[in-house]
Amino acid sequence: MASPSHNNYGLWRLPENQKRRFREVEFWQETARACEAALFDSLFIADVLGISAAHAGSQDLALREGIHVPELDPAVVAAAVIPATTHLGIAVTQSCTYEHPFALARRMASLDQLSGGRVGWNIVMSYHPNANENFGFDPAHLTSEERYDRAEDFMDVAYKLFEESWEDGAVVADAERGIYADPAKVHRINHDGPHYRCSGPSLVDPSPQRTPLLFQAGMSDRGRKFAARHAEVVFVLNRNDESMHAVIRDLREQAAAFGRGPSDLKIVPQINIIVGETTAEARAKLARYQSFTRAEGYLAHEFGRGFDPFMFPRSMRVTDALEASGQARADSGAYGRRPDLTIGELINAATDLTNERFFVCGDACTVADAVEEWADTFELDGFNLRNYSHPHTVRDFGEHVVPELQRRGRYRLAYEGRTLREHVFGAGQTRIAPTHPATAGRVYRTGTGI
Repeated sequence: MASPSHNNYGLWRLPENQKRRFREVEFWQETARACEAALFDSLFIADVLGISAAHAGSQDLALREGIHVPELDPAVVAAAVIPATTHLGIAVTQSCTYEHPFALARRMASLDQLSGGRVGWNIVMSYHPNANENFGFDPAHLTSEERYDRAEDFMDVAYKLFEESWEDGAVVADAERGIYADPAKVHRINHDGPHYRCSGPSLVDPSPQRTPLLFQAGMSDRGRKFAARHAEVVFVLNRNDESMHAVIRDLREQAAAFGRGPSDLKIVPQINIIVGETTAEARAKLARYQSFTRAEGYLAHEFGRGFDPFMFPRSMRVTDALEASGQARADSGAYGRRPDLTIGELINAATDLTNERFFVCGDACTVADAVEEWADTFELDGFNLRNYSHPHTVRDFGEHVVPELQRRGRYRLAYEGRTLREHVFGAGQTRIAPTHPATAGRVYRTGTGI
């Protein structure tokens, strides 16, 4: 995230951590080059559209701790990163809750054009109370179900703009005849849905991928249904093996029910790696990172709707405290935590960096062993590397883990394609799969041509 802190709270204070330079173009370009040197698929940039009010509805904690604020627009950051790289994809989070699909589709198509087809879109349905306030939405009239209903209509508009509006070959750029685009191959979409109207055509001619690579991370029942229909890469988050297996199985079964193939949906959890030349060196890094963590930041992130664990006795169960605070939604159980977890245990666990299902600390062989085991046990397609310190996490992974995984035949030796979709699905697969709903209306009218 283009902010001081995202997922690692307090670590911005590390003297060696360059994340405090997040406002600098050079910082992002250096980060992207490090990712590309390590042959990553993409640099993933998260986003949020409001400030968390965790303690008694106050934004003070978020501001003091630098929790997602101040924050830059990830699409603008992506534009700054593009010229510094040749192959690396750039995946940006963009909400389809508050703006019109025409504007967002134009932005994503523009980035895909400028990057030569290296852009991904992480689709989110914003729920943040302050985001509702910022955009003038009444949360009573924007329930979770309505957000997803609106998102379905939103995606239909975006797909029509990406896939149907301009035919291949519509741009002829014939200087001698003075014809830039063939009007017979550019079409209005005339969408009139339950939430959005849009006539089109798109202002951007087809980018290399047409539809950017689609990411999604919803883990609720409705979120998984949405991901199974729309996502090409889905982020999963669970703290125990049983729930992880169940979520992955459900996603693949629902994707099949939508007529999508078994390889059309890539499953990716967050991976938490601290690696060193030796295990002792890695453990020293872990201890140093641990000493800078801040429980308030982690808990404010998790309970961003206003729940303050510090207001309750340490012996009280988290579920009871949520009920008492008027937040009966089972936040503490959403990621597989024990139902009898106490407030004290929650606070103690908040800053324990090892308290993740996919965590490993050690030398390159130890880390590679863990990565292979996780990938094989859960039939995972990849990982989203958690970044503890800039640029050290990426460089450490690239210098230590990548060569070991390459030696085992589990990591690419070079980029084989140019687009982000090719990085994920293989060389030559630049366009979205024909089984995806984006292609449902791709039946072009036959024009006379010029």
